[in-house]
Amino acid sequence: MNKRTTSLISILLLVLLVGAFLAACGTSQTPAASTGGQPATTTLDGQALLQERCTVCHNLDRVTSAHKTTDQWTATVEKMVGNGAQLNAQEKQTLVDYLAQTYP
Repeated sequence: MNKRTTSLISILLLVLLVGAFLAACGTSQTPAASTGGQPATTTLDGQALLQERCTVCHNLDRVTSAHKTTDQWTATVEKMVGNGAQLNAQEKQTLVDYLAQTYP
């Protein structure tokens, strides 16, 4: 292989690794893009949403050790959505309700 081919392969691998990392952190825009900017509607309950969406980037200890009011949980969930968490409006409310009841 010549130097140019090796460089192109290295760049391709880097692009693939960055894409995989972004997908693992929940920052991929694929789910939102298919529904006009919102993730697909689901019927997940609050606990399932917490485990499926929040543990993509951090462990549950971070949540279970926190005790917040409904307004504080709302602000936290909004912040996480701003950081790339994939939740539509219904899922956000379901998650906030669950967190406020379970970790007041």
